[in-house]
This record gives sequence, structure tokens and C-alpha cells, in this order.
Amino acid sequence: MQRSGSIFTKDFGSALRLIGRSFFSIQFVGAVLFVMMLCTASVFAQNGTIRGEVKEAETGEALIGANVILQGTSKGASTDIDGRYVIRNVSPEEYTLIFRYLGFESKDVQITVEAGQTLTQNMEMSATTVQGEEIQITAQQRGQARALSEQRKSVNIKNVISSEQIESFADNTVTDALSRISGMGHGGTNIRGVGAGSANVTMDGQRMGATGGNRSVDLSTISSDMVQDLEVIKVITPDMDADALAGVININTRRPVGGERDLNIRLGGGLQDRYVRHMGTNRRASISYGDSPSDTYSFGLNFSYQRDPSANEVLRTEWGGQKSFEGYGPMDRLANLGTELNFSVPQRIGTGLQFTFQPSEVSTYHVQGMFNVQNRTRYQYALSYNPRLENYIENPFYTGFPDGGGGPDAENQGTMSYSPRMDEATIHQYTVQAGGRHRLDNMDIEYKLGWGHGRFNDDQYRMSFETRSRQEFIFDLEDRWNPSVEIAPWSRNPSYPEPSQMVFQDMDHRINSNVDNDFEASIDFEVPHRWGEFKFGSSSSLTYKRGIGERLLREYSSNLDVSKFQQIENGSWQIFNRAGSTYQIPWLIDLEKARDFYITQTPRFQTDLEEWALSTETSDYFANENTYAAYVMGNFEVEWFTVLGGLRVEHTFNKYEGRESEISQSGIFRGASDISNSNSYTNFFPNLQTVFSLGDLTNVRFAYSRSIGRPSFSQLNPYIQRNYSTRTIQRGNPDLDPMLSNNFDILFEHYFMNVGQFTVGLFYKDMKDFVFSSTEIVDYTGDNEEGLTGRWTVDGFKNGEEAKVYGAEISWQQKLEFLPGRLGNLATYSNYSYAQSIADVGRQEEQSTHGLAEFKELLGMKVDPEYKYVTPLEGQRPHVINAGLEYSEGDFFAQVSYQWAANALSSYAGEQTAIALPQPEEVYLDQYNDAAQDLSLTVRYWINSSFQIWFDASNILNNKEFNYYYDADYYPYTTELDGREITLGLRYRL
Repeated sequence: MQRSGSIFTKDFGSALRLIGRSFFSIQFVGAVLFVMMLCTASVFAQNGTIRGEVKEAETGEALIGANVILQGTSKGASTDIDGRYVIRNVSPEEYTLIFRYLGFESKDVQITVEAGQTLTQNMEMSATTVQGEEIQITAQQRGQARALSEQRKSVNIKNVISSEQIESFADNTVTDALSRISGMGHGGTNIRGVGAGSANVTMDGQRMGATGGNRSVDLSTISSDMVQDLEVIKVITPDMDADALAGVININTRRPVGGERDLNIRLGGGLQDRYVRHMGTNRRASISYGDSPSDTYSFGLNFSYQRDPSANEVLRTEWGGQKSFEGYGPMDRLANLGTELNFSVPQRIGTGLQFTFQPSEVSTYHVQGMFNVQNRTRYQYALSYNPRLENYIENPFYTGFPDGGGGPDAENQGTMSYSPRMDEATIHQYTVQAGGRHRLDNMDIEYKLGWGHGRFNDDQYRMSFETRSRQEFIFDLEDRWNPSVEIAPWSRNPSYPEPSQMVFQDMDHRINSNVDNDFEASIDFEVPHRWGEFKFGSSSSLTYKRGIGERLLREYSSNLDVSKFQQIENGSWQIFNRAGSTYQIPWLIDLEKARDFYITQTPRFQTDLEEWALSTETSDYFANENTYAAYVMGNFEVEWFTVLGGLRVEHTFNKYEGRESEISQSGIFRGASDISNSNSYTNFFPNLQTVFSLGDLTNVRFAYSRSIGRPSFSQLNPYIQRNYSTRTIQRGNPDLDPMLSNNFDILFEHYFMNVGQFTVGLFYKDMKDFVFSSTEIVDYTGDNEEGLTGRWTVDGFKNGEEAKVYGAEISWQQKLEFLPGRLGNLATYSNYSYAQSIADVGRQEEQSTHGLAEFKELLGMKVDPEYKYVTPLEGQRPHVINAGLEYSEGDFFAQVSYQWAANALSSYAGEQTAIALPQPEEVYLDQYNDAAQDLSLTVRYWINSSFQIWFDASNILNNKEFNYYYDADYYPYTTELDGREITLGLRYRL
């Protein structure tokens, strides 16, 4: 841990020096360009400027994202977070200035612009009326109006969801809230069929540090109470980092909106009824305060606390082939049957600060930061039945010899094992950013300097107990998803074991740590012209990543068994409430006291140094990744048509350090040494996007963009480990190419004035050089760089040839006012996402392409013969449905929401396996997640203008979730059950 800290200090100092040099060089270039722009100021001086504020007439609140348009021209603007707007370079003459905002009546006013003058034109807007009656704009609709206005005015394709909309769902974390957005996949961890690790995740525009060995950011650690709004940017623009293969997730934290003082306090608690005895209750508290004491500055503070326990029960089956002297036969035997009870208790504390200083209408400065910490303790109790595969003889339903006979291995019988485990994990996430913006009459200048930090520390205490070789088993496999097991009467020990017969084997103590520091600096210039804006700038991004992993496998010097450890209260569990010993975990030991025993008795434990080396030397790495970028882009607009085009250039320099180690033929660790590698590459990212306006509220968008997805740091780790005893090689691959993707999007969108939308979109990603894990047999002959001979198994990472992802998204959000009577109080929030992929992972055997190749053949199109040798990408659920129906009347609001997700391939198999069912053949035993669904209910009621009672119920259906290998009918893997959750609370609003 000291080593990690010293690296962090070195990273911080190096980063500041490098950012200083790069940032000041950027400023120098910017200053030169600034002087050039000032030379053209005389041209702009011949024209005028329009400024103003837009507010709601009834409340005086600023309207964010309102459109302000000069009729008959291509000029316009949108209001910022304080409701302010500016339109520059306006020719002197008379105009009609139009103000538009979702849910509000459009307004227009006649103005006269004079040369060299600045005209101030403020506007107050009122709610839309239908048939002479004013529409009631609720707080939720007002928030979503801001979000949809931001989405509508954007030149690129993105989804925005407001905090008010998030609060209408029973979602505790950012990950939960993201799953409600079209294209985000089940659980909010897969964007348009591409893993979340390929997304650029930012907090208030500042890149967040990764929280694991890959590049992903664990957003389940951040409370949804911290969020002002969520942006999912599906098509990037040239002024954004290209490292966004799956898109960009931007989390805007709570802040003062529209210059008004705002105070929100939320308190609540709840439980999961089935597991509350073991993990306690849920608790939730948050407070946010924002104010603008004067026109020159504003600030916001927010704090959130959550205790959010969760639990699940698991039935696990593993399958194998009968073992003989010739090896293993086709897979048709139950190799392991296990049950698990898991529950975890995460506690999250988050705080945020935003300060904005605006000394004039021209200049704005900001400082903002977010600090989030999650401490999570996870408890697991697992009991397994372990038959000996050789003892199956010829019958797949029992082991051993019922007639009392026996062969040469008759003394070797199966075992039962008990594996309690406790994990203590801490995740730290910090972001800090400072910057300024200057809205001059002839240009905008914006600059930012920021730091993102992610840190993950995990201590795992895995205990192992086992009976001595004393059991044979009888299995009932009539229902392979719900098997049962009995200890055979011909076992040497035919009775269920007592606690004293479960003998301690070892303590597997695993320590993992990952630290990621991201430093960023950028400067941007935006110059208006007659038909739009011209923008250019540059940026630097410096990343320092450190990973450490240790495995301490230790045996105790004296005899121990389960009876020596204290049990917790209610110290047994019946999985799924099913009768019979198969589904019973009879011992739930006190894992905290077991951990304390291990720590105090450490001198009496003996460490397996070879096992330590196998794990530690492949997990230790340091990475430095520096990216320097420049871009140019232009936005051209006429009354019904907008086009954005540009080019971004990024140069990346990488340096990686790892460990090279060897295990001798006798299994002895020989030692290790440092190994390093460096490389660099330059990429170009063209971008072209168009928007066709079919009316004030209807658009059709076409977009092309190019993005990049870099391999994870653990894959780029240059480690090499040669194990002569097993003739295996494990290695990273620092020479992996980044994945490049050409992205094509089409979107039709229509917005409803009563705050809603209907959208239909299509997308296609053509990706090259995606990364996958590989296992291959290499025959080393003659002279070679490795100095090896014979056949070795090599595990590593490779670039695939190509992958294609395509799909469609449909969303519908609308208040159903056209329905009669009280049915007009209903509203819907629904979307459907379809995503499919084909990827070449180096398999030579034919795999399914989900009918796409066959469909092309049916149409008479030419299909490459190798096109069928592909598989879908991991983690991609082809169909996801979100359906929400809400009812609001006066101070009452209720919503029922349902989510369904189709099955998905979750993990590739490294090599083929012989199976016996449904027919003998060799296949890839890929692992799949079966379809999943969730039903939740939320109720809100305002007692008065300040106090609200809220109620959430999630996972109401409480259905089991299923995972399987290859074929669900024959090779089930796990059956999992989570509990229902109920939460009740009180909210105060100033």
C-alpha cells in the first residue's frame, strides 16, 4: 500500500508539470489566435448584439434551454443555466425575436438592432393553454422540460433525463437511473450493445477516474440523490474526447438552477423483507442547497448518504465428463452442485460543491468538485457437493458401487465443502475542475483544468472447509434446473456431516488495489459567422494507472473445523425456501470474528509462496497514457437545415510496466523482474452531422462519427509468466491496437408542447481491432524468442478482425391529455431498444449470425463465406423494454414501471468442449444470461407546498434469474433469487 501511495505522489507531480507545459503551450497558441481574431473585430463592430434573460411568468424561475430565434435568419441562441442568452453579429435592422420552450406558450417581440450597440431583451413565458385552459406544469414536467429542451437544441444525438424524472422511479444509484434510458441495456451497464468500459464517463464535464483494472467507472457507487440530470451522448462532436466508443455518460450534480435559492432534504428507510434479519434496514438521507445571493455569484452544496443492503440466493451446477485413464469423456455428468447465500451492505457518502463567479455579462468563472466514497462489506456462505467424476462408472445419476463392490479407486470418494467468505471493499471517486468562459462580442473563449481520481481497494477473506473423502452421491436430474442430491447409503460416511466433520483447509486472502488519476486541460474558441459558428481548440489528457494484486493462500498450523467458529443469530438458511438438505446451508458463521481470528493468528498461518507468485506477479502493473488533441469544427445553419462538420486529431503516447516471472518444472517460484513497453500512435476522427427541421418541434438527424476504444490497462499490462510445471504461459499484450469504430446514426424526433417526445432511431457501428481473450496451443520448435520447446498453452489477448453492432431505439414520453376525464391525467414513459452484433473472435467453426447472413442470401446478396464464423459481443442483450405508466392529479403522483431484457451471451469459452447432450459434438460452452424482468412502483404525495411523502417498491415480481452454458435445456449454470425492496420517506422543499 505504501508503494501505491508513492506512485500516486509521483504521478501527481509529473502530471502537474506535464499539464503545465502543455496547457501553457495551448494558451500561447490560443493567445496568437486571439490576436488574429481581434484583427477582425472591426467587422463585428458594424453589427449589434442581443442579450437577455428568459423566466417563467408565474414563479420568476429562469427557463434553461429556451430557444431564442431571430425570425427570417439562421441566428439564435439557447438560454444557459441562469436563463441568459446572447446573439451576436446581428445586422442593424428591425426583427421579430421569437421565444420557444416546451410546455410554454411561444412569445415574439419586435426589436430594432443598431450598429455597435447591445440590446437587452428579457422575456417572461407562461404555461401552454389547451382549449382556453392553462396546462398545469408540475415540478417533474418543469425539470423534464429543461432536459428535453437541452436534448432538442443539441446539434448531436443525445438523451437527457432530469433529476425530477429520476425521482419518479425507484432507483437508488446512477446505474439504476441509466437503465431507464433507451439504448442503455439492462442494468445501465451496456450502451447500444457495447460494454460500459468503452464509454467516456464524466462528472460535470470532468473525466472520472476508473475504479477497476479496466477503464469502466462503477456508477452503482453514486447515489441518484446527487444528480441534477444525466446526459447520454450517443454521437460525439469533434470538440469531445474521441475515447468514447460506446458514447459519453455525463453526470451533472445538483446545483443552483436559474439563480433561485433552493433547499431540498430527503429522508427515508426501508427493507428487503426476506433478508432483513441478516443485513438490517435501508437508510437514505440527502440535502442540497443552492443560492445566488447576488447577480455576480452563485453556489451549490449537496450531501448524500445511503445504506443500501442487498441479497440474493443462488443454486449453482457445474457439468463435466466422466474421467478415465484415457481422459475425460463427453460432458454429461454433474460435476458440482452448490448453494449460496450472499448479502452485501454498501454505505455511500457523497458531497459536491459548485461555485460560479460572474463579475460581468461577459465573463464567468467556476470551481466545482465531487467527492464520493463507498464502503461495502459482502458476506457469502456456500455449500457444495463434489462428486468424484471417476466414480460415476456408467450411470450418470449416482457415484460409487451400490452392490458394495469396488475398483482400484474405491477408497476415493467425493466430498462436501463449505466456503464462507467476506469481502471488504472501498471505492473513492473524486473530481475537481476550474475554468472560465468569456462571451465577447466577436467570440467565446473557454478553458478548463481538471482532475479525476478513482481508487478501488478490496480485501477478500475466503475460508475453505471440507469433509474427508467419505461420500458418494445420488442425483435426481429429472429437472436439471432444480436437481436434488442425497448422500448414498453405500458411502463410508452415509450421514450428513456434523460441524466438527467440516475440516478447515485454508484461508485464501486476496488483496486488490487500483488507483487511477486523470488530469485534463483544454481551451476552446468559438467564433460566430453569418450562418453559424466556427470552433477550434486543443486539449491534453494525462492518465496514470496503478494496479496491485496479491493472493495469500495460507494453511493453519493446528486442527480447525466449523464447530470452533461462532454462528450468527438465525445461523442457517433454506435456499428458495425449498425443503430438503440439497437447498440447506446449515452453518452461517460470524465472518467478522473469523476475520479477526485470522488477523490475530497470522503468525500461525503458513503461506504458499508459489500460489502467491502465480497471482501477484501477473497483477502488478503501472501505466502512463498521455493524449494530446486538436480539433476544428463548423456549424452552419439555415432556417430548416443545420450541418456540423469537423476533424479531431489525437496523438497518444503510452508506457506500461509489469513483471516477468517463472515457475519451475517442480512448481517452485524462481523469481521475477521488471518489464516495460512503450508505444505511440496518431488517429484522425472526421465528423459530419445534419439536422433537418420538419417543423418547430420535429427533426430528422443524420450523423457520421469516428471514435476509439482503448484496451483495458490489465490487458495492456506487459506481464509474462511461464509455468514449466503446467507448460502454460500467461501474458498481457501492450502491443494491442485500439479499437476504431465508424458510427452511423439516423434519428427522427418529435416533441410535444405538453412536455414529451416520440423518437425512432437507427444506428450502425463498424468496429475494427476489438480485443478478446484467447487460449491457444503453441508448438515451439527450433530457435524462438521464448527459448521454449514442445507444446505450451498460451493465455493472452488479441485483436479481432472486426465487429459490427447495429440496432434501433424507439421512445415515447407524453402526457395523455387527449383521453377523456381523469384518464387525461395519465402519462407514459416507455422505450424499446434493439441491439445486435457480429464479431470475429478467431473461431473457425460456424457460429450463428442471428439470421443476418441468411437474410442477405435470401435477397440474393453476396455473403463472404467467413462471415458466418462469428459470434455476438459479450454482455449484449438484443431486446430491452422499459414501460412506465404514471398518474398525476394535484399533489398526488404514482407510477408503475416495468423492464424486460432478453438473454445475452455473458462470457466467451476459450476452447471447444465435447458434450453428450443433446447430441455428441464439440462446441464452445459460452455462458449466457437468460431474460430478466423487473416491476416497480413509486408513489408521491405533497402534504403541503413544502413536505412530500414518498414510497418506493422495487423487484415486486421477485422472479428467479437464470444463467446457463450453451443450451439452457441441458447445461444450467445458476438460478438466482433477489428479494423485494420497500422504502418509505419524507422530503422537504423550500
